[in-house]
Order: sequence, then C-alpha cells, then structure tokens
Amino acid sequence: MTADPDCALLTPPADPSPRTLLKDMDNHSQEIVDEEDTTLTQTTTTTTTKIPKGLKSLKGLDTLVNQHSVSHHHQSQSTTPSDGNGSEQEDQTGADSGLPVEGDTTMTNKTQSTFATFRAPPTSLSSSAAKDLSSLAFSKLPGQQKNDNGSPSGGELSGSPSNSSLASTRSSAGPGTPSSTEGYHISTTTITTKKRKVRRPTFEPRSSRLDPEALTKNQDPFRGFHTLFWIVMGAYGVITFDEEWTRVGKAFGGTLFSSFSQDAIMLAVSDFGLVLSTGVAFLLIKIIAKGWIRYQNVGMVVQHCVQLLFLLVAIAWTIWRDWPWVQSGFFTLHAITMLMKIHSYIAYNGELSEKLILLKKAEQAYAQHKKDDAMTADDHNTTDDQPHDTEADTSSESSSPLQGSPSPNDTTTDSDQDLTAHRHHRLASEAAAALLQEPATLNSNVLAAEIEELRSDLKCQNGELWPANVTIANFVDYLIVPSLIYELQYPRTTKIRPMYVFEKSVATLGTFTLLYLTTEHYIYPVVFDPTISPLRALVLLLIPFMMNYLMIFYIIFECICNAFAELSRFADRNFYEDWWNCVSFDEWARKWNKPVHHFLLRHVYDSSIESFHLSKSNAALATFFLSSCVHELVMMVVTRKVRLYLFVLQMFQLPLIWMGNNKTVREKPRLANALFWLGMFCGPPLLGVAYCYA
Repeated sequence: MTADPDCALLTPPADPSPRTLLKDMDNHSQEIVDEEDTTLTQTTTTTTTKIPKGLKSLKGLDTLVNQHSVSHHHQSQSTTPSDGNGSEQEDQTGADSGLPVEGDTTMTNKTQSTFATFRAPPTSLSSSAAKDLSSLAFSKLPGQQKNDNGSPSGGELSGSPSNSSLASTRSSAGPGTPSSTEGYHISTTTITTKKRKVRRPTFEPRSSRLDPEALTKNQDPFRGFHTLFWIVMGAYGVITFDEEWTRVGKAFGGTLFSSFSQDAIMLAVSDFGLVLSTGVAFLLIKIIAKGWIRYQNVGMVVQHCVQLLFLLVAIAWTIWRDWPWVQSGFFTLHAITMLMKIHSYIAYNGELSEKLILLKKAEQAYAQHKKDDAMTADDHNTTDDQPHDTEADTSSESSSPLQGSPSPNDTTTDSDQDLTAHRHHRLASEAAAALLQEPATLNSNVLAAEIEELRSDLKCQNGELWPANVTIANFVDYLIVPSLIYELQYPRTTKIRPMYVFEKSVATLGTFTLLYLTTEHYIYPVVFDPTISPLRALVLLLIPFMMNYLMIFYIIFECICNAFAELSRFADRNFYEDWWNCVSFDEWARKWNKPVHHFLLRHVYDSSIESFHLSKSNAALATFFLSSCVHELVMMVVTRKVRLYLFVLQMFQLPLIWMGNNKTVREKPRLANALFWLGMFCGPPLLGVAYCYA
C-alpha cells in the first residue's frame, strides 16, 4: 500500500522523543501557513478542557484521543469542489486543529493554531506512568503498515494510539490505582485564521497614460498625435462657435447655459454642506477607536444606517430644490462618490479596530507561551542537574506502575517530590501534545509571525500603529485624494507643482467649453425637435454623443483626478488604462474607471464572497447588478421618472460580454475591438433618444 502524503509529513523519526516529534510538527505547520498566506481575521478564544478521571483504564483519555484523531483525519483528507466556473475554492485542510469541545462537531474553513499548556496537579505522576502516556504518541493505528522507509501507510495519521498499545497500557494499571491525572487541565489559546486571500489594490507611483509629461518622458511614439488631436479640437471649437453665433446671434446664453446658471449659488452651498456631512464617518471611527463600541457588533449597524440616511437626504434635497438635469446629475453623482468614500473609510478602519483587538490578545498569548516555555526549560535543567537512581526508580515503578502517592516507606524529601512533579508535568505535556497531533502546538514562531503580520497591517504612514491615523488632518487628506478606497499609506510625491495644477485647470475649462458647444449646437436642437424621428435622431447623435463621452472622460480622469492628485501629492495616477483597445465589455469595465473598479472589487465583490459565501460568478453578477441599479438611480433623480432604460441597457452588456469572450471573436482582436466600439457608439445616443422622447 502507498503511504499517504499527509501521513508521511507527520511521521515521527526512528526512536523519536516527544520534543523531536513536536519540532517536526511545528516545521510542517509553518510550511502550511507560508503556503496558504493566512490572514488573521477572528478573535482569540481561550478554552480549558480537563482530562477525565480514571487514568488506570485510560478510558476518558482514549475517547478524547479517538475523537480528535477521527476529526483530524477527516479534515486532512477533505477536498473542496470548484464552483461553476472552475474557480478554486479555499482548502479546508486543518480546519479544526484545536481540542474537541463537547457538542461542537462543526468543520469550518478556518485554520486554528492552538497553544497548549498543562498545569501540574498536587500529586505527581510516577515516571512509568509518564512513559506509558508518552508511548501512546508513537503507536500506529490498527491495521496500519509501514513501508520500507518506515512511514506509515493505509491512509491514517501516524502518532495515534493503537488498540494494542492502549490495552497494554490499561493492563499495566493495577486495581485500585488512583487517577494520577486528576487535576490536570489543558488550557488552549486558539488564534483563528482565515485562509482566503483578500485582494488589495496595489498603489505605486505611476503617471496617467494621456498625460503630456508622461508621453514626452516615455518618448511615446504617438505623442505627436496627442498634439494634433488638441489642435483639431481647437479648430473644431472655433468653427462651432462661429456657427452658433451665426445661428442665434450668440455662442453662450442658450438653453444649456440657463440650466447651468439656475440656482448656482445654492448648488455650491449644498455641495459644500455635502462634503462637510461626511465628517460623521470620522466621528464614528473615533468612537470605535476609543473603545466605546465595537465595529463588529454595533459599528456595522450604525455605519449602514448613516450611509442610507446620507444618500436619502442628498436625493430628497435634489428633488426638493427642483434643479435642472445638469445640477441634479452633478449633485447626485457627487453624493454617490462621497458615499463610496465614507463607506471605505468606515469599513477599513473598522476592520483595523478588530485587528488591533486580535493583536493585543495574540501578544498576551505569545507572552504567556514564552513564560510557559521558560518554566519548562527551567524544570528540565533542574531535573537534569539532580542525580537519579534509575534502577531504583524502575524497581519501584514496576511494583506500582501508576501509583501517584508515595509509599509509607518512601524517604523522598519534599524537594525531590517537587522535582519529580515538575519532570512528570513536562513529560505529560510533551506526550499529550504529540498524542493529540497539534501541528502548531508550542510553536511560538507561528504566533510571532502572526503578530508581525498584524503589526504590518496596522502600521500607518508615520510608522505608528492604528489608530494613530484617526485624525482630522488624515480624514481631510483622504477626501482630497482621488481614490475611493481608504488605505493607511499611499505613495506620495515630494512636492506640489503649481504649474501642473494650473495646466490641468486650463485643460478642464477648455474641454468643458468644447463640451458645452457640442451639446448646445449639435445635441439640443435634435432631441428637442419633435419633427425628427427617433431613428434619424439616433443617427444624427452618434458623433456628438461620442465626442461628449470622450471629453467627459478626459475632464474627469485626466484633468480633475490629476489635479487633486497633485494637490494631495498622490503619486499613483493610474486612473484608467488603455480601455480603447478593449475586446470585450468586461475588460472595459475594469479599465476605463479604475477608482470605481477598485471600490467594487474590495467592498462589493470580495465582501459578497466573504460574507455571503457566493461563488465568483455569482459575486460578479451581484456586483454588476448593483452597479446597474446605481446608474439607474442617477437617471431617476435627473428625469424624475422611473424608466429603467439605462438599467436594461447595462444588463444587456452581459450577453455582449459572453459574445466578446467567445473563442471565435477573441481569436480576431481587431473584430472584437470593432464590435466594442460599435456598442460604445450606439449606447449613449440610444439612451439620450429613449429618455428625451419618453
């Protein structure tokens, strides 16, 4: 029979000692932790289990060991199926490495590192009883055979007691022998770790792809086309300005200009109040940092209530002010942006508050563990320094194998009894630890690594630990940083370049002027003319809507985001990627709006998998559905009507995504890119015609 790989890893060496076996198991446990890259996510728990009385028959300990062996063996052989898309699920090996608790037979997908210590009883074990207890750790299971290299086979874990070994140990106990383990307690400190890797967006110093400085610095071969494009756009603006002046006698002051200027002061005041109201997120985290409430209990409920109230008040204020579509769209979009920011701020800092609690408990467990190790080492050194008559001990122990109390003729001093008790305490601890097959037992390296990882997660920009970042200055800085996810540390530039901010401001104003001229001259006359059929309007609006889409993209992601990044010295300017080369709409969703993509990835996609245990495909569908609902909400506020046109068209991207991922299409990237641009050309004017003609 072929040896099981997991069994081979845990096989003790020839003639092993308890310390040798524990060292081997510690090394194997550390390898598992390194391979799985575990992340500490849950609170430390402490449980105490008393070894049952009656060691003369070892019945209670036998039951305890068998329960743990079966549970550990089942978990070592467990496999996790894949989801519908073939994505790998988390391995559940080692899900319950702690001692079995009465009434708890649930197997979880979490790894538990258990640190066991034994408290010595008032009466000491005889050395033969300790040897018998230690021998249980190296007995093979029933029916288990050994191969040529000495490793067990048969699919069972080594190190568990066999029936013969238990029987021989039971027979060694004479009738009437008192329980020598009465009063022993196993105190376990369990650190629960979650094995699922949580993807975190990586920030690093980068320039945006269309930034003129980056094009020149990188010697981009298409930087001349960038210059040509803006020359053409300038000529386009002059021609459009002339045509509008000729048509109505003025270039500015039409219908769109009236929408911009209506209630402009109140819009500015309302937007300032909207930004100030985000301070409630800072107050909530400050309360959590002071320990008045916990995030896992009350904090999450308060968080979602605050966020719901924030959004409802912003929408109600927009409707009550009866702003035109320009002001309504701007204010609603800004409110949703601020909502995403405060959600990430509260969620991330709340998670750090729980990690701080874990860190404190892990440090306490580590200190206690080192203290126990020091006591054990002192006991071992003291015992080695004392001379012992082995033959006399053997003769005495053979007459009374499990005798826990001294005989009337015993002349051992109190000091010798204490030394013997410490020695037996150490032997029993080592033997029981090996017997229970705890991979992380007495492994301070694992706990130290977890503490170091927690400290790394809690380290702020200035090197201090959380909550050093919970300050007003840090919160204001986060509001300025053009990122929708909160981090303790962002890459920063060395200084602010005023000319760069001025350049982006001028580019914003110039591009917005072109946007205004295009809308006023080419879009408004079409959508408000009842004599033009919807089909003809769709054709006439193809080019104007595409130009507006490109200019809005440039204003937001190249001008505004870069300007705020410069003001906050935010060094990662990767707000978009080369979405114009996309071959499918799912690729476009990942590339064209990186800040929103990062937010959805962390707080919607990963959270739905972690909290609701959704598969990757279902989590992606839920994320897409939520995004569609939010987009339709904006259109509902702007139009004051429930039409669901945007929602339907955005959900229609799902079959387009399927078609774009088809093998035949993907083998022809130029065709796939043409289909993508065809959808981009038809989508915006179709929405404009649908909402305006409705």
